[in-house]
Amino acid sequence: MVEITEAQLKQGIIEYLQYGMNQLKWWFTRLNSGQAFVKRGNKYYAIQLSDAGTADLLVIKRREFSYGRPRVIFIELKSRRGKTSPDQDAFKVLVESQGASYAVVRSLEELQEIIG
Repeated sequence: MVEITEAQLKQGIIEYLQYGMNQLKWWFTRLNSGQAFVKRGNKYYAIQLSDAGTADLLVIKRREFSYGRPRVIFIELKSRRGKTSPDQDAFKVLVESQGASYAVVRSLEELQEIIG
């Protein structure tokens, strides 16, 4: 089996999710942790992104029946041998305690099983 990198996995997953979003199957966005610096005029401003441990992706999928609430799924992308960090483990506990789903995805096939 050919091993793909986490970056290659992320690219393929994002393309798949974009295709599904274009078909109105779900909505998704990438989540980035850390800080970004934005220049406005002669000054730079630090913008706080998501907290450490935040999952790579957020998917909101509507239920099959109109009376069901949407399903919120946080997705952490990892290579075949990649492990989650303590911050990522804590994030999983937090979002699941709020009724959201959390999954570590290592292949496109795993993602397809999770979001349908």
